[in-house]
Order: sequence, then C-alpha cells, then structure tokens
Amino acid sequence: MEKVNASSSSKGKVVGKSDKQPLYKPTVEAYDQWAPTYDTDGNFLQSLDSIMTQEMLPHLTGLLPGESMIVDLGCGTGRTTLALLRLPSIRLVGLDNSRGMLDIATARCNQTLASLPEDGRVATLYFETWDLLDQAKDVPEIAKNADAVVSTLVVEHIPLDVFFGACSRMLKRGGVLLLTNMHPDMGAETQAGFTDPVSGEKVRPVSYVHTIEKIVEEAKRWNFDVVWGPRERGVREDDLEKLGGRAEKWVGKKVWFGMILRLKKD
Repeated sequence: MEKVNASSSSKGKVVGKSDKQPLYKPTVEAYDQWAPTYDTDGNFLQSLDSIMTQEMLPHLTGLLPGESMIVDLGCGTGRTTLALLRLPSIRLVGLDNSRGMLDIATARCNQTLASLPEDGRVATLYFETWDLLDQAKDVPEIAKNADAVVSTLVVEHIPLDVFFGACSRMLKRGGVLLLTNMHPDMGAETQAGFTDPVSGEKVRPVSYVHTIEKIVEEAKRWNFDVVWGPRERGVREDDLEKLGGRAEKWVGKKVWFGMILRLKKD
C-alpha cells in the first residue's frame, strides 16, 4: 500500500483546520490558491526539477520525429512549458486542472514567444483546462495522438493507474513519456504545499508517495518500457547557492527522480 499524505481520503476531502496540522484541500482548489505565489515562494524542488528536466530534454527530443506534438501534462504556471517553447517545429499543448495556474502560464509563455525568432520556437501553442482526476471526462481531442507527454512533479497527486491510463490515451504507439517526481525518500517526510501569505494557513493538496518500483511496475501494466533512467538526485552542498536556503536541510538526501518511458508499438 502506497502512503497517502492526507488525513482525508484520496478523493481530496477537506480536513478541518487546526493549529498544528496543515489544511488539506482538493487539488484544483489548492493549486488555484497557490497560483499567485507558486513561482516565487522559494520551493527548491521546483528549481532542481527545472535543472534536471533541462538535462533530460535532449534525451527526449532524440527519440522524436522532426515535426512532433508534445503535451505538457499538468503544466501549472508554465515552468516546464517555457523550456519546451524553444523546440522548433513542435506543436505544444499545455493541460492543467487549475484555471489560475493556466492564466499565469498563458501570459508568461505568450510574452516569451513574442521574443523568440520564428525558427527558434514552437510552431503552435495551446492551453486547455482539463482535470486528470475527473474520470468522466476523456482526454481532450487536442491532446490525442501525441508524440510525447512531459509531466513534471505531477504524478505525486495522481493514482498511478489514472495517470498511466491518461498518458496511454494521449500518446501514439511508440510515443514517449518524460516523467519526474518528488523522490519517495523526501515524500516520506514532506509533500507539496504552501503557506498562504494572507491567512498564514499551511495548505496541502492530496498527495501520494509513489515509489520508483511501483511507478515502473504500473507503467509496464500500461505497455510502457523505461528507455532512460530512472535517475535519482539528492541535494549537494554545491547546490545550495542556486536552490536557496530551504534546500539546506535536505543535503545528502534524495529528493527527486526522473525517467523516460516509451509506449510499446504493439
């Protein structure tokens, strides 16, 4: 049984506030509330993930045809989308369940696109609101038949069968998935969340501690094979200058992992 970091059920019911415990909220509500400060609250794991994702991208693009379609699944405020914008001839789709996050992603990505030359940017960019946890809604048509799905620091909030089921419906046969997540060693001690600057509440969306072994096992059930990684990353002393003070307590501990998987052709 994989640990769920919430005293509510995995359906995301709100838990009553107390002086000592964080306030658990449904994922969409929590991320809408987090959106205004998401990129500025000093979350070192986001910074590390951006560094590591940038290292992974050449491995991903080396597996793609020249003119490809990529879905940024759980794109949030566009942190990873910004890196993908510089891939020429790519059709890029960003999906997220938080309208607040997508509004920020749209504004910052449009601003960046305007500064890039035509031959140094994606061919098209679309954003759409879609809740991965809402099993009544199919994958948006615009996100189907993708050559690649990129999903960074997202699967922590999703049951594994739901996550891989959605990815398998988005991808072409032979398509690839770049996945990153909080390391289970870190997840055993903490989870994604923030302190609301107005109320002072510690807010947490529902999270799961998925082990690397469980992710690979579930991926195989959906006909995915690992083609790169898994790679694990801890915090080093020489990371602190770029990651900030909140990373100091994690020196010597594994906090991140990533891998690239391919959906089998048959």
